[in-house]
Amino acid sequence: TISDSLRDLPQQLLRKTGGASDGPVHRRGTVSGDHRYDFALHFEPRSEGGGLCQTGVLVATATSRSPGEQPVPIKCCWKRRIGAHLIDIPGIDGTMYHASADDIGMSIVCVAEPTDPGYHGQAYGEMGPIELDPITRMSLENPVSFGGCRFPVRHFRDQDDPHPRDLQIHVSQDCVRVVHPGAGAPDREVVAPYMADYPKVVIHPLDYCKFRLELSEDRDKAYHFLALSRTSRDLIALLIRTFHARKYVATSFILSRLFQNPATPGAPLTSVTHRDFDVHALSERLGKELDRTVGQLDAVDRVVKNSNEEKSQLMAQLNETITSYTDAIEKLHQQLAFSKGGSAAALQLQLHDARAQYSRLQLDVQAVKQQLEEHQRTAPEGIGATGDAVAEAERLKSEISQLRASISSMAGDQAANSQRDHTRAEELRRLRQDVEVLQKEKDGLERCSQQAEKEKQDLVENFLYVKGCLDKLQMASLQMPAASPEVEREVSQLKATYGQVVDDRNRLAVRVEALDRDREKQKGQRESALERVMNANARLLEERDRLEKEKARVSELYQRTMGAMGASSAEAAQQNATAASTSPAGGDSAMLETLRAELATKTELLARKEQEGESLRSRLRKLAMV
Repeated sequence: TISDSLRDLPQQLLRKTGGASDGPVHRRGTVSGDHRYDFALHFEPRSEGGGLCQTGVLVATATSRSPGEQPVPIKCCWKRRIGAHLIDIPGIDGTMYHASADDIGMSIVCVAEPTDPGYHGQAYGEMGPIELDPITRMSLENPVSFGGCRFPVRHFRDQDDPHPRDLQIHVSQDCVRVVHPGAGAPDREVVAPYMADYPKVVIHPLDYCKFRLELSEDRDKAYHFLALSRTSRDLIALLIRTFHARKYVATSFILSRLFQNPATPGAPLTSVTHRDFDVHALSERLGKELDRTVGQLDAVDRVVKNSNEEKSQLMAQLNETITSYTDAIEKLHQQLAFSKGGSAAALQLQLHDARAQYSRLQLDVQAVKQQLEEHQRTAPEGIGATGDAVAEAERLKSEISQLRASISSMAGDQAANSQRDHTRAEELRRLRQDVEVLQKEKDGLERCSQQAEKEKQDLVENFLYVKGCLDKLQMASLQMPAASPEVEREVSQLKATYGQVVDDRNRLAVRVEALDRDREKQKGQRESALERVMNANARLLEERDRLEKEKARVSELYQRTMGAMGASSAEAAQQNATAASTSPAGGDSAMLETLRAELATKTELLARKEQEGESLRSRLRKLAMV
């Protein structure tokens, strides 16, 4: 089958390249550099398999080259190798580095420098690539195959938050949700679909369980979480990145790494190494997904069969119910027709006869009463009624009571018949409503059956189409002749050119991001400078208003002072003219000197205020020009 061929494909490729999937694990890294001490970089596994996995620790050590091999204190700078680029790992300068999910598929580079001035040189150690832990791989396959999973986490608003909240992260193929569960209030959630740069998981470099989830550029949608364990944190990061890569990396690109290109007839299978591309893991996962899809198709077939059986049973039950209700309705119609044309008509006639007989009896009773009254008037006084008359009266009274009883019984039978007819009409109406409800249910079941049949047909067509495409691809790969060496060289050159273009694009993207950050920084600085200038302008305007008010007040005071001085000088001249011989002029001259000194002081103050006003006006003009 297709799944078996896909499962056997990695062994064929690895057998062709001469490698093996379970080779020996390299525990020590390669060391280079110009240094005067011995440097070593080794890996301490922390998993059951003992491989070079993301759960281990990298340790850098340095010793002297003397016979005693004394330890040399060093300061390390850790980096990740992504293609031809080295990316710094911030926050770590010690001799130990704990690998994480960020390092999967990459090599770790350690740049060591001695802190002791007696030793010189830089040592470079490299180890990798880091692989995924087998247990984490098995745990990751289930949510990837089922299309999502939920993870409980704890949310810290800041680093010193004493009361963290318990939240949930729902990771699916379409989006990532951060859910706020609550028993009393409805659930609140923040949804982030997969975009070019978001959602993004940033793993803490020192803590095993902490990480930051950024759903968008908004700072309110950046969460600091604490996972339940290291495995849970790695699963969250890897699952989000897997679905993100599925959305932006085409499946045809992955298949092109496994199979030959149909555009090059006869080309051999693409030769890939275990270090660059894990063919065994990818083909095994694709085989499992194909088997799972076939199983889902079988499950859908079984569901459709069960639905058809249930539909047939429901149709039989519906037909039986409709038949029984139809019989009951026909019987009710027959009874209603019989009641309208049979016993009801007889009862109507009997009631009419009874009413006529009752009227006749009433007339007879009135006639008898009149005769009795006449006999009583004509009878001699003192003589009572005879026994025959009394007996006749009693007999007439008994007949009258019997007639009244028969009339009341006939009226009661008529009321009971009308109540029975009303009850039967209500029952008939209810049965008609039940028939309408059953008819609606029947129509809904028929629509559901048609929809299920349509979905089944679509699934079958899609499965047959995919199977036919795979068969055609395999047949074409087997029947195509081999390609020429020139085509192979051209393809290799195109691949190399493509790699260079990708590197250039990444480098340009990094430069663009740096330019964006610089632009944002300069924008912030200019905005802060503009804000400071605006604040200074506002203060200067307030100072100008205050000085204008002070100037007006000083001018008014100056005018009042000058007016008072003129009046006082006139009065003083008049008093000197009239009483020059009697009063001395010592007191007036002292007051005049005081007023002149105050006038000089006010004049100086006014001049100083005018100078300050002119300086403020010049500064305002400069600010306006800026």
